[in-house]
Amino acid sequence: MASLGRALKALPMLLPTAFMIRAMTMTGPLAPVVEEAYSEGRYVLQNGTHVPVLRTFFGVPVLDDAFARIAISFGQLVFDDDPTIWWQCLVFFADYAGLCAIWMLESLRNANKGTFFQTFALPLFVAQMITLGITTPSYFYLFYVLSPLQKYSTASARQLDSAGVLAILPALLVAFFVPHVVSLVHPDLQVRHWVNWIWQVFPVWGSILLFAFSTAIRPFLDERVETVQRRNKTAIRTIGGFMIGLSVMCYWSMILFSPLPVSEVLIPKYLIKTPESPLVALHTIFQWDYIVSFTALLLWLAYHFADLKGAGICRLSWARILVTSAVVGCLGGPGALVMVGWITREEMMASAEHMKSI
Repeated sequence: MASLGRALKALPMLLPTAFMIRAMTMTGPLAPVVEEAYSEGRYVLQNGTHVPVLRTFFGVPVLDDAFARIAISFGQLVFDDDPTIWWQCLVFFADYAGLCAIWMLESLRNANKGTFFQTFALPLFVAQMITLGITTPSYFYLFYVLSPLQKYSTASARQLDSAGVLAILPALLVAFFVPHVVSLVHPDLQVRHWVNWIWQVFPVWGSILLFAFSTAIRPFLDERVETVQRRNKTAIRTIGGFMIGLSVMCYWSMILFSPLPVSEVLIPKYLIKTPESPLVALHTIFQWDYIVSFTALLLWLAYHFADLKGAGICRLSWARILVTSAVVGCLGGPGALVMVGWITREEMMASAEHMKSI
């Protein structure tokens, strides 16, 4: 009964999905452009430039079929065909990296071993195919329902795998940042397209690299409990600081240097109506993807803070939480807000001397 009550209480976390489902029906204007590029093997930019595109890459028919049209759709971003999409995605993908870091950190928690939540690669891989905005609400809804505070009632359960934590930034650097940056700035548009194919399956590369790096690091680590706790605290703050800094930098770069107003870059104009332009359709989908995924994450954090308040661990008033969140969100953007919220939650749980009240 407790699980049912928790599931019913958390249902609002699923509501943002409806907006993403509606946004995905806006692919109508985009589909003919993608199909034409796929059938002809070339993408035609607005200025008339022709860029050859790949229809196969991995040599695995299922993967090639799944990602060929996605990679072509990303052509509007990686080929600089629309500055609005470029600036919006500069912010979105910086914040997306922080979301990935949170996903990876939670997968390393002892309490999640042997459960579906031990893997981050599968949900992120699915998100690459059906959008983050559809995957995130469902995943974090289930994560919340199946992870009451009792699950983290001991220091051992809350503990993260230390070698894995240290491996997160290197794994993200190689699997996420390098191919994504190359696909945005390389002078050769064909290379951008080729590297974007690599980036599309970054959850797979990230999972492999996280395992490889953590395996290489582990023999050199001191595994005494106090040492692990101190090392994890420092590593988590380093990851959080890096992601927050990146999000803030990209957010303010967009505000200061984009030739477009912030409202045009980040706020969708379409919901009831479907845009006629393929470029506007893709931009609108990206906008809703960003809004829905981070709304779901913020709701997930809000529910956790409610649990912590109920257990007497969080003594901050809701007024203070909301005002602080508004300030951080306005000054640093959604990505910075989510990371600050996650680290605050983590340190509240870590600093609780006794969990008997849970």
